[in-house]
Amino acid sequence: MLTFDTELREAQQMVLRWPEKGKLQSVTVIRDVFAKLTFYMETVEKIDQPDRDSFYLCASGKLGNFFSGTVYWDKPKKGKRTPQPVLDIIKDLRHYWDTKEGIEFYLSERAIAKKAWVQQAEQQPVWPYEETIAGISPKVVTFYSFKGGMGRTTTLAAVALQMVRKGKNVMMVDTDIEAPGLASLFFDESRIEKGVLDYLIEHPLNPEQGVARYVQDVTEPALLREEDGHLYLMPAGKVDGGYLQKLARIDYQDHRNGALREALEGLLKEIRREYAIDYILIDARAGFHDMGGIVAAQLPHGVVLFGNGSRQSWEGLALVLQTISAGHRDIMPVALADCLGEVQGGPLYLEQRERFLQKAYTVCLDYYYENDVPGMEAQNVAHMPVSLPYNSLLRGDVLLFSNGSPQEDSQVKAIADVLCGADYKKVLDRVEMWFGEGELV
Repeated sequence: MLTFDTELREAQQMVLRWPEKGKLQSVTVIRDVFAKLTFYMETVEKIDQPDRDSFYLCASGKLGNFFSGTVYWDKPKKGKRTPQPVLDIIKDLRHYWDTKEGIEFYLSERAIAKKAWVQQAEQQPVWPYEETIAGISPKVVTFYSFKGGMGRTTTLAAVALQMVRKGKNVMMVDTDIEAPGLASLFFDESRIEKGVLDYLIEHPLNPEQGVARYVQDVTEPALLREEDGHLYLMPAGKVDGGYLQKLARIDYQDHRNGALREALEGLLKEIRREYAIDYILIDARAGFHDMGGIVAAQLPHGVVLFGNGSRQSWEGLALVLQTISAGHRDIMPVALADCLGEVQGGPLYLEQRERFLQKAYTVCLDYYYENDVPGMEAQNVAHMPVSLPYNSLLRGDVLLFSNGSPQEDSQVKAIADVLCGADYKKVLDRVEMWFGEGELV
């Protein structure tokens, strides 16, 4: 029985069994939003009408309801010419799939949602990587986990804190608008007023309103020292009675092609224009959400991926790496963070680390590395994970703000000491290495 998973190969086999296949140069298979298949046939010579009819019958017979009933030919009959703009659109949206028996096969997927994840076109970061190396523009680094509860947000906060303690200016941006949490690490909820969600809705209607309205300064004296750099935070938004109404208006389905990417790109460029910062650190939504795909696989100059040894975690991370590789000719820098469930030195610590390393190497071989393939024990490469062992102090509510009492000041400083410790410094070192900063480990 034909299924979504088998229809493309069956369509290819049907073409290869067609008696006139020798006249074909290429075939583009277009799979629409209903999973129906349309064909665009490029030929080396004109195909007579009887042969075209035979192809139509083959497609109808082999594909049944999975065939849309439409076949475009590059050399159509007089009076039935397909408009050139239609053919141009087909060519623009397709990507190379396979070559069989001298015929090139192309594929064009027409999805409604998840476009950021299923795209195959080459992507460019929000601004050139070379500008970040030269110090002209800030470095954009995204923190992403396929599964929740991996310590992604805490690690972002740790890296940001270490950066400002080295004198850098850092902007943190919470794009996890469906489950925000970054701002609550640094502020009491009563202080959070606006954020990314409000910007995406309000800015198109009031473009003269600057991004500063949606950004908050982190100035907690128990956390930051006088000599530290500036730390800024753009929350997801204020989770109150109107939050769901705002959330319902964010166009994840991207009815206008590229609209969500354009909005997020505009946000980052406005941050660059209004703030003198060295890094923009983005907290991404877990799972395969459209916004998460844009900020993880399209816009940044590097991404930190979080996972553990579970099968579910690796199934997602493999697809993320595949998406990143497909979208970037010069492969985007990637760091894998192993979120261990074991304390350092515990009985399972080394076993978990070794298992994660072996899986990371296999996945990177399959989906990330192209030409220069490092050995398994190579350092400072994508598959060599940064291990983040369990720390009981970071379980539960992690609060990096104080009411001014000695007890809360002491608690904030204790958490900050952990976040600035050796484990999280390894993440910082890896990120800085991408941009020629810091030190190799």
